[in-house]
Amino acid sequence: MANVREIILKILMEYDKAENRQTTLLKDSLEKYDYLETRDKSFMKRVVDGCLERQIQIDYILDQFSKTKVNKMQPLIRSLMRMSVYQIMFMDSVPDSAACNEAVKLAQKHKFVNLKGFVNGVLRNISRNKDNIQYPDKAKNGGVDYLSVVYSMPEWICSVWLERFGYEKTEEILKFFLEPRPTTIRLNMNHFPDGEADITAFIKELEEAGVVVTRSKTLPYALELEKTDNIRFLPGFMEGKFTVQDVSSMLLTQTADPKVGQTVIDVCAAPGGKSLHAAEKVGPSGRVYSRDVSERKCDLIRDNADRMGLENITVEAHDAREHDDSLEGKADILYLDVPCSGLGIIGRKNDIKYNVTSDGIKELTDLQWEIVKASYSYVKSGGALMYSTCTVSKAENEDMVEKICSELPFELESQRQILPGEEGCDGFFIARLRRKN
Repeated sequence: MANVREIILKILMEYDKAENRQTTLLKDSLEKYDYLETRDKSFMKRVVDGCLERQIQIDYILDQFSKTKVNKMQPLIRSLMRMSVYQIMFMDSVPDSAACNEAVKLAQKHKFVNLKGFVNGVLRNISRNKDNIQYPDKAKNGGVDYLSVVYSMPEWICSVWLERFGYEKTEEILKFFLEPRPTTIRLNMNHFPDGEADITAFIKELEEAGVVVTRSKTLPYALELEKTDNIRFLPGFMEGKFTVQDVSSMLLTQTADPKVGQTVIDVCAAPGGKSLHAAEKVGPSGRVYSRDVSERKCDLIRDNADRMGLENITVEAHDAREHDDSLEGKADILYLDVPCSGLGIIGRKNDIKYNVTSDGIKELTDLQWEIVKASYSYVKSGGALMYSTCTVSKAENEDMVEKICSELPFELESQRQILPGEEGCDGFFIARLRRKN
């Protein structure tokens, strides 16, 4: 385990020094150290994810007990203290004494012998007082300070949501982001011709492999999985029986309701879950044009399409901001799942909350409008435009739909903002618009 803590420290230092957090750093590290035992990899993922997820709260606690504030600490000591406080505060499986002792050993190993006393003293003081941490007053500043610290969410996001949703709903959302999340999969119904009987048999197969399976309450073809190590080794993965996809994302195709033989164009498709879902619905006589900006992303879509036996997808690298005359009037349904701030999926990608800014959202709405303008004419007369994001931002969602309807030949048929935690889903926005004749 000592070696694993060394790896964790290196990863956290990389995150700490990166101006923009590298979103694949933990994933890449887990692949690099895939030879480790499952228990060690789980510990590594838990501590790294937890430190990022709880960083504001951890730093607040450290600043209460340390004369040297977090932002003034040596980079290695800062990451070391964060990972140790996380273990003390949030991991019952790790004795506090072990977290303290291992931190002292790591400090010594990295030539910070003179700071051994500091590391040991601060951590043991936190351990003794962990049930009596003084958090900000809920009544202060409308609750912004309290929510920001206790749920480790930047103050500006708390402020925006408090104004829009009120205190109770905002706290519900923030709580949801910190809850453990299962892996959600969508079954490829082409492999389940007998419907419920086949699904029941497959669930039994997964359970025999040690997976805890829960049926989605929202969609019959969605399953929630717990106690999975590497999804690729699960029964049915290589045969294309399922793909990983959140229920909120599945609801886009459920709402679009593509029919057999129709043409669907998905211009911002990666990682491809929505395109694959559409391809399954339109059948062999239909066609899905699945595009994204890079060949690397397109290769990912191709690999999944091949694995799932879907031959009715044309995958092409294309910048969605550039109009393509060859697609003019071709789509029965156009998917515009545009790049967004990602505020609805913070529970799965905890680096988002530290990277997104209000200025960044303005830049994103400009990009979204570019994509809309370049792509809207792919929809045939009477066809549907499905506008979606994985965020909770009025500027990127309701305001953008209003702009589309006022400036382009579309009328709104339905729209839905799924808040994080609703039906156990990520936050997601879906609008269905009809092109006027």
